[in-house]
Amino acid sequence: MSNKLARLALSFAPENEDLVTGLLFLHTPWGWEDGGLKDGLRRLTVHFDRPEQSAETEATLQAACPEMILESTSVDNADWTSAWKKYFTPIPIGSRFVVLPAWLKDEPCAAQPILIEPKMAFGTGHHQTTALCLEALDRLATEGVLTPGQSFLDLGTGSGILGIAAVKLGLVGQGLDIDPVAVDNAHENAALNAVTDAFRPATGSVTDIPREQHFDCILANILANPLIDMAEDICARLSRPGVLILSGILREQADRVVQAYTLQGLAAPQIAYSGEWTLLVFRT
Repeated sequence: MSNKLARLALSFAPENEDLVTGLLFLHTPWGWEDGGLKDGLRRLTVHFDRPEQSAETEATLQAACPEMILESTSVDNADWTSAWKKYFTPIPIGSRFVVLPAWLKDEPCAAQPILIEPKMAFGTGHHQTTALCLEALDRLATEGVLTPGQSFLDLGTGSGILGIAAVKLGLVGQGLDIDPVAVDNAHENAALNAVTDAFRPATGSVTDIPREQHFDCILANILANPLIDMAEDICARLSRPGVLILSGILREQADRVVQAYTLQGLAAPQIAYSGEWTLLVFRT
């Protein structure tokens, strides 16, 4: 990895926030820094460890929102790591879990720790959609819907945080992500949490799973449009009975996602919100 990270600073009108954050969630789901509102413009900053990824994201944002102001610079990688250690705080999730950075692994805590090495990859628990999914896992385990020995599939596994949580509930399964950098981070985090025997991250998507293979629980924290496109393939791999947990969905997109999955024969989901984001839990 280079000693430099690409930094992309965004300034845009507040009314474009849903558009911009939706695109960022698709292209940079590991997160971004929120600089708030200044001089009437929303300010966000994103970091990349691959310059070509920064350039691709910049082009996508500029095409979608031509009036946006974009400034591309670089920052020392060591500064990024130090910033993570300063700002990555423990995140309590439900009654069971607390998400901790790897450097706090020896700290005593009452809840079960999920250790995450916060590199340039996906999912630390700070994003509302990740927290919503973790809370759903905790709640479903408390209700007895998820039980030890069940199987799971974590689509868009990113850092592996949801798959790791599922294993800590006693489930066994695999994670898939189309980004090999994210998969590398998922492997690292699986090892940190000593769950490599029950959680297998790999590069791929749902269509790489044989249609005859079924899972008791499928998690997909992605984005609304990909979730809609994959509805048939996802439902074909869900056990009956089974539970499907979907997030990465903006509030105004939720009805379209619900429709796509009820058309596949699923009953109406339980719905939860956090800020502008939606969680859907379907049970068969």
